[in-house]
Amino acid sequence: MAGDAAGFAEVARGLQQAGVTAIEVNLSCPNLDDGVMFSFDPVRAAEVVSSVRNAVSVPVGAKLSPNTPDIVGVSAAVRDHGADFVVLTNTALGFGIDVDTARPLLSGGVGGYSGPGLKPVSLRCVYEVATALPGLPILGCGGVVTGADIVEYLMAGASAVAAGTIHFAEPKAGRRLIGELQGEMARIGVDSAADLVGMVRRW
Repeated sequence: MAGDAAGFAEVARGLQQAGVTAIEVNLSCPNLDDGVMFSFDPVRAAEVVSSVRNAVSVPVGAKLSPNTPDIVGVSAAVRDHGADFVVLTNTALGFGIDVDTARPLLSGGVGGYSGPGLKPVSLRCVYEVATALPGLPILGCGGVVTGADIVEYLMAGASAVAAGTIHFAEPKAGRRLIGELQGEMARIGVDSAADLVGMVRRW
């Protein structure tokens, strides 16, 4: 992440030189000085992705906020300016209070909320983007705790799924999730996780 398009490109070049095989451009953190995330503005988001795309040869993905007013519009903009995939989504804006001190849980007040409660919001973003922009690879994430959660993301249209917050409580959750995913696939009757992608059936 960085504060402007040139900064993102500089970081991306360094990461490629260090040997990374893909770049995730975090357009949803931090907030900018004017209070607007890159993720909220398709023009600014596209500018950053274009700058990174011109700086590296590895695959580039754009991570967007679930609070993005037009998640489909921004996804299309970053796709059209060089993003090979989108990551849906980062944390949602949240707020909490320490009842003993009556102070916000975070010194800045409002901050990023992750964990199981985020899943329906992120899943909605995946579904909307996959429906509107077929063919755009999506890495779905947000609130993944079980193998069934992975199945939901794939069915909604994600090409791949990531798990984050669960690892704070369960550092080796990945092995369990894979086993549960395999169990869900057997129960549903599919041979490959790829067969689940976009399987959601409309009423």
